[in-house]
Amino acid sequence: MLLLFILITCFALASTLPAQGRYDDCQRAIFTLSNNPEGNNILSLAASYNGTLSSPVLTPTGGKGLLGLNVGPPFGPVGTTVGSDGLFGQNSVVVSENYLFTVNSGSHTLSMFVIYPWAPLYPKLVGKPVDTQGEFPQSVTYSAQLNTACVVNGGAKNGVACFTVSIENGLSPVGGLRPLKNLHTNTPPSGPPDSASEILFSPSSSALFVTIKGKPGPPAVPGYIYAFGVNNGQISSDAIISSPSALILDYSINFLGSETSALITDPTFGASIVNIASDLTVTETHHTTIPNQGAVCWAAYSRHYGTVYVVDANRTNVTALDPLSGAIKGVIQFQADALGGFDTIIDRQWMYILSGANSVVVIDLEESGGTAVQQLGIAQEGPAGHWQGMAVYPAHRDSFLW
Repeated sequence: MLLLFILITCFALASTLPAQGRYDDCQRAIFTLSNNPEGNNILSLAASYNGTLSSPVLTPTGGKGLLGLNVGPPFGPVGTTVGSDGLFGQNSVVVSENYLFTVNSGSHTLSMFVIYPWAPLYPKLVGKPVDTQGEFPQSVTYSAQLNTACVVNGGAKNGVACFTVSIENGLSPVGGLRPLKNLHTNTPPSGPPDSASEILFSPSSSALFVTIKGKPGPPAVPGYIYAFGVNNGQISSDAIISSPSALILDYSINFLGSETSALITDPTFGASIVNIASDLTVTETHHTTIPNQGAVCWAAYSRHYGTVYVVDANRTNVTALDPLSGAIKGVIQFQADALGGFDTIIDRQWMYILSGANSVVVIDLEESGGTAVQQLGIAQEGPAGHWQGMAVYPAHRDSFLW
């Protein structure tokens, strides 16, 4: 009923807009996380009808952020704090329907917000942040079908914890911590090698996936993909574990429009398209080596454009891949002073990229196959180099249904 109310409200708003703005049928917002150890905040940015961003608003999460530590060369001197991507992964902020979830790694908690369609820049915290049962929560996912949010913890006390969701009562733990047997990260949390990357429900919520990085070596140690089956609405406590030899630093995972096909980025070479069998085992079907890549870690899939876009932390470009063959379709350049791209999200024809220069880059995918149209600085809103995560409200709107 609440979702129906949101849709009615949005379409009512659309009828009052001028012709050029009617496809902006609801107030829209982009969210990222300050990951500030002094006090975590969600940063909300208004997204206009032409995709550009403005009007930053900070909302406390009720928790604290934390930067992981480098494991040593070539990633950085041992024990020094990581700069951008201090959580070593994707999906530290997630929006689904009218909910927003985010991790607080410095206080090992998970926060839940409700988003009102008439004021999306001001998400409201529901209840209090809940303990994630682990040490270093890095990534979160939510299934509306299961009414369940799950988070992956890294660090010494690692594993997957899940919570039922209630707009009245917030988050309530369900089941215990599901350990990740092949993850042996020491205290304090360090990486990127040998750390958790992302947790994600499959499109139908029939399984819950976690990607774990291996070690580049020499000798190289492949990473792992955990798949927890879902039966009768219950998430299994045991996982099917796959370790395709081609994948070393398994990073982000993005489903490509089906239950059986996904793309996993790997900064040691590029990206792999994988097949997910009925028994939840994962095998590589297409191996894409991206020339001159520095660290391709993040990706976003657009059904409308039939393309998966891979972002490089050490280059100011986006590589467009065919979701069926993995073939490179083209490269989109953006501002050189952005210092690489990190978390990313697609909304309609615009791609939003969190950059290494404490800014958000906006790319119009409709313009000449992809053209940067804005770089909005956000350094004044939180500690430089701490920003993490990217999400959009309303979510899942890249299918041009406006």
